[in-house]
Amino acid sequence: MSVRPRPECGRDARPPESHLTDVIGRAEPFENRPRATIVHNDATTKIVAFEFGEGHELGDHAAHHAVLIQILRGRVEFGLPDRTIDLRPGEILHLTPKLRHSVRALEPTTLTVTMLLPHD
Repeated sequence: MSVRPRPECGRDARPPESHLTDVIGRAEPFENRPRATIVHNDATTKIVAFEFGEGHELGDHAAHHAVLIQILRGRVEFGLPDRTIDLRPGEILHLTPKLRHSVRALEPTTLTVTMLLPHD
């Protein structure tokens, strides 16, 4: 018996879904700064998990693409040009491309950054 690929997936296509597990605690943060690991990467989306220790910071920076920041555990102070937001688990923040921001962990924190990549 042979198995044929589903027509909607094609022979070399990935499945239409991604089930991401073990996102929290994928890596230990560095001693004095967060550690990042890629949990998903394809033509339209890249998801990076960040593990922060209490007090770890990412200084002022910007992403080239629109991003979604999601807090999975912990708490961060998220600095924007006009205000600071206290982000907690279950909250999502959308940032437009090139928006300057900074992040400071108020306690051990796991967050994901989902980069929404341009596509045709």
